[in-house]
Amino acid sequence: MAYIGNIPGETFSTPAKQSFTPDSSTVSFSLNQSVTNENQIELFINNVRQEPGSGKAYTATSQTLTMSVAPTAGDEMYCIFQGKAVGLITPPDNTISGAKINSTFDISSKTVTLPATSVTSHLTYTHGTATGDASTVAFTITAGRAVADVLVHVNGILMTPTTDYSISSTTLTFVTAPAASAEIDFRYLPK
Repeated sequence: MAYIGNIPGETFSTPAKQSFTPDSSTVSFSLNQSVTNENQIELFINNVRQEPGSGKAYTATSQTLTMSVAPTAGDEMYCIFQGKAVGLITPPDNTISGAKINSTFDISSKTVTLPATSVTSHLTYTHGTATGDASTVAFTITAGRAVADVLVHVNGILMTPTTDYSISSTTLTFVTAPAASAEIDFRYLPK
């Protein structure tokens, strides 16, 4: 027979089964496997499937099965696990290096690739300030900076690199002089 897609497996796994011994008074039973909720098991008493959920026959969470009414001694009671709860694995601090982090991601259908060295545990920036006087356009900044790694704010408004200012050596030059008493903030991004 022909198939579209993957051919079905030839082997099937059998769901795990756990039996319980009711005593007419116990309503809480320990499960062999952890579950997220009662929908991950099917519970049967005398081969009759019980309805899961709060206010129904039973609830289950973690490794506890809780019955709404204690099953009668001598009843045949068992559950079949439909799925196992998946635990979260939290790696210890300082155990993942930049080489283990995927450095390619998609932003608005444009792929951006970052070098593995761009992953840093703590990014800090330094900054400088100045005050506008309505005529000065050139300000001295830290050496070794380019227009791409300096953020400039004038009175809290972010300026656009190359449109509003340029950088040459240690001089940042505005296209238009900041207004008198304007607060200028230079933020030097980490390299």
